[in-house]
Amino acid sequence: MSFQKRGFKTGGGWFDTLTRNEGAVIDAARVGFDGFTLQLVQYHEGGGGHAGTGHHRVGNVHLCVPVPDVDAKHTEIVASGRHAPTAVVTVAGGPARSFYVEDPDGVPVEFIQLKD
Repeated sequence: MSFQKRGFKTGGGWFDTLTRNEGAVIDAARVGFDGFTLQLVQYHEGGGGHAGTGHHRVGNVHLCVPVPDVDAKHTEIVASGRHAPTAVVTVAGGPARSFYVEDPDGVPVEFIQLKD
């Protein structure tokens, strides 16, 4: 197993051309684990308006995090008093059990326990 974290700030002509977004300045971080990389980006300049969050919005994204015990994770989050967790549900008749929380920006994050 390996874990890496690398942050960077960028902007300028090449980035304007690449993103078709003149004047953008971003901070970004990459987190990697076992061949998977997640890049998180924050626009400081040149970003559009805030995206609406929630499952009822076309094009909205969410993260899905597999956990070994969805009930234990749910109990942990409920005890924290944060993140507005939903109830744990059985997904589509039984292939998995999951629940959602909201990140600090309101983006849905799913915790899911898959059947063995």
